[in-house]
Amino acid sequence: MRVATLPRKIAVLVTAAAIALTGCQQTANKTSNAPLPNTDWVRADYDMVKNGGTLTYGELIDALQKQEMSPDEMDDMYQRFSDEGVEIQPMGYEAEIRAAADGTLSFNKDYIESATVKSQNPTVISVKYNPKAVWEDGTPITINDLKAQIAAQSGTNPAYQVASTKGSEDVKEVRQTTDQFTGEVEFKGQYADWQSLVFPSLPASISNSPEAFNKGYTTKSTPSYGPYRVKSIDTNGQVITLERNPKWWGRQGKLDTIIFKVVTQAQAPQAFANGELDARELENGNEYATAKKRADGSIQKTNGLSWTHITINTTRGALGDIKVRQAMGLAINRTLIGQAVVGPFEVPVSLVNNPVYVPGQKGYQDVYHGALDKQDPAKAEQMLKDAGYTKGSDGVYAKDGKSLSFSITVPAGTKSNIDRATQIQKDLNAIGFKIDLQTVPGDQYFKSYINVKNFDLATFTWKGTLYPLQSAANILSPIDSKQNHTGYANPKIAELNQKANSEFDPEKRIELGNQMAEAMLSDYTLIPFYATPVVFSVKKGLVNYGASQFENYDWTMVGWSAA
Repeated sequence: MRVATLPRKIAVLVTAAAIALTGCQQTANKTSNAPLPNTDWVRADYDMVKNGGTLTYGELIDALQKQEMSPDEMDDMYQRFSDEGVEIQPMGYEAEIRAAADGTLSFNKDYIESATVKSQNPTVISVKYNPKAVWEDGTPITINDLKAQIAAQSGTNPAYQVASTKGSEDVKEVRQTTDQFTGEVEFKGQYADWQSLVFPSLPASISNSPEAFNKGYTTKSTPSYGPYRVKSIDTNGQVITLERNPKWWGRQGKLDTIIFKVVTQAQAPQAFANGELDARELENGNEYATAKKRADGSIQKTNGLSWTHITINTTRGALGDIKVRQAMGLAINRTLIGQAVVGPFEVPVSLVNNPVYVPGQKGYQDVYHGALDKQDPAKAEQMLKDAGYTKGSDGVYAKDGKSLSFSITVPAGTKSNIDRATQIQKDLNAIGFKIDLQTVPGDQYFKSYINVKNFDLATFTWKGTLYPLQSAANILSPIDSKQNHTGYANPKIAELNQKANSEFDPEKRIELGNQMAEAMLSDYTLIPFYATPVVFSVKKGLVNYGASQFENYDWTMVGWSAA
């Protein structure tokens, strides 16, 4: 199940009462072996897009409640969505950086005129904002806005509720230089992934207030700084309507109106098939089959960022033995697990053999070197025997009186997670483990089990990013990282991560990133499975919008073809 997340979307409206939990159906399917592209939407030049019109998008909200997301996503979103009910991202969010189809980054001149490295050690970035850039109320976007936001997100003031301090905690100072649009960002040391830390997404008026920062905008949008703004929020009808932003300084957007309808997973496929929606990201095979029936619709498919895995708690008995963990990896049929989810989309299974870069991303290499691509139960059993384990009369291996008996903890109501765990259970039990499924309340999954290491085995979703070296290491290092649930940390990971974050040569950074990835997988504390594709259904004629792995939307060009 692909997890819906906020990047590349304008707004999300969530009402807990509207949740309908369904999962991925295992069906017979026809699978194409053709490799997926990184972007699959229909492209059109600005002059070939109609002026006017409306885009109606179905914003899926169930996935946010399915507990399939990683803890960093959970911390940031789940509490707000479930407790507050509403959170709306501003138009303009992350638009200052353009991501190309291959993930290559460039600065959007509408926001940043220039950003250059003044010094590498310590890293100092000289930045100049577009002086025309303003918040929705016409207030200029200045260096002071960035200074306030970095301070709020740095973790130095506990009054601010932040999902992660990553990046902001590494900034020593943000200072204005010649004028309010020109300044410098100085880091405490070397920091090669600086691009995401030189432009604010919030005005200082919000960042300077913990109350405003934490809860001031749970029922209304934070100020827009893009070509559209929120016109209305209908909490009863669960519709958010956007209109052109009169304070927008750049090229005019083609659409008159953008509408986000909150729909459940059960409602969305038929809503698209009926013509009520113009675009929809598809979550499972049932949705795919329904969407394909629309006569004026088309299906787009790309590589994805989300990938599933099994996390192993090394503090639980024999799970601390690397030979046991390796045997698990050899026993599990990763392809079959992936096929159950992505097969109905008629795409090949893309096995993930790298926890830093995702398939399709520049730098991705198979750091397993094919070792786990094929299930090998015989080799797995032999590895257990070589490690001193003996199979008892009950068919379960044991050593020193302790059997290989463990549980997989799964959240209730998450069919894809349960299906995945069931296959893991089947594969491991077949070679001499005794694996039980422990089903727990979904809203307690991370809080009461994963985050406090109250589990043996767990499977959920991680998500790749445009800045893989900023976040990947946290999954397994340091040992007290909130995202490291294994009870173990390889010191080589931290060492390589530090080197990579200090390396400004792109090719050398990739090399170090893959060395780090190999170190992360060498201990078999985490075994990745497959990447979930991005699959969109769109009405024919919609251009510059749809399925993509990395490329973000230019909202001035999204619209309906004039051809």
